[in-house]
Amino acid sequence: MTNTLTKQDKVLNYLSRGRTLSQESAYNMFGVGNLRATISDIKEAAHKMGFLVARTTGRHGETRYGFTSRPKRSRR
Repeated sequence: MTNTLTKQDKVLNYLSRGRTLSQESAYNMFGVGNLRATISDIKEAAHKMGFLVARTTGRHGETRYGFTSRPKRSRR
């Protein structure tokens, strides 16, 4: 039995390294046809890793997704 990564795993690993992805780059690198749906699917896993999903606009007007660190809650 092989232990291959899913497209969602690949996107999660890539974004967790501090990088960002556009739809075009996600398709070219990982074969992801709908990045918005993939981001929605991995959002819970990202939260468990301590990240929030950030959506920005790239230099050419494209939507890019990345992760930001989730602020730590203070206990009172």
